[in-house]
Amino acid sequence: MAILRLTLASRLAEIKRFGAALAEFLDEEGVPPSLAHRVKLVIEELVVNVIQHAFDDGREHTILLDVRTEPGGVAIVVEDDGKAFDPRRARAPALRDLVDTGKSGGLGLAMIQKLARDLSYQRIDGRNRVRAFVAHRVP
Repeated sequence: MAILRLTLASRLAEIKRFGAALAEFLDEEGVPPSLAHRVKLVIEELVVNVIQHAFDDGREHTILLDVRTEPGGVAIVVEDDGKAFDPRRARAPALRDLVDTGKSGGLGLAMIQKLARDLSYQRIDGRNRVRAFVAHRVP
């Protein structure tokens, strides 16, 4: 069991920076490529959602990311001080509605819910904490 801890600024440019560190960590830990890909997708969707929707004050914020290899998969924790948001309660729009309206958005949360087991949310002392577990086997 190993852990990667990163502190990210609330900027989309951080995705590339943490992506390289994540790929190196997962490779060093012997995480199979298919699992590493799913882990990367879940983390990117969680972090992008925070960057794009959690803050409305125009200031830069800090996002904490913990990635831990565990027996059976990889545990992820994303923590931020943005607006309260429980991704378990979000409902993805119907694909037909997106096509009909020409809007995008919402499908990333559906993907997280599909790829992650044990998705949990806590609001503690003004901070969001989302935990997800991505198993070796696809649910």
